[in-house]
Amino acid sequence: MEISRISSKGQVTIPKSIRELLEVDAGDRILFIEENGRAYIAKASLVALNDYQLNMTKGARNQGISKQEFENKQAINQEDSWGKPRVKN
Repeated sequence: MEISRISSKGQVTIPKSIRELLEVDAGDRILFIEENGRAYIAKASLVALNDYQLNMTKGARNQGISKQEFENKQAINQEDSWGKPRVKN
């Protein structure tokens, strides 16, 4: 557990151990999530990526695309670190 003080401008210094845990640096965006009277923070890019993936999956499901078809289409649109298309059989 870490403690910080809120400045007169409403700013808070995120303790180093928390920044390292979240893998955030100066200029990165963080997301504040309120749930049942508690506040949580997360690295915004990870949350945005998860939301994007969830929306893509829901969209595919709504269009009647199977999980295997969806994964194959994703693989065709990506390249692995060697520059070769990744296609699942």
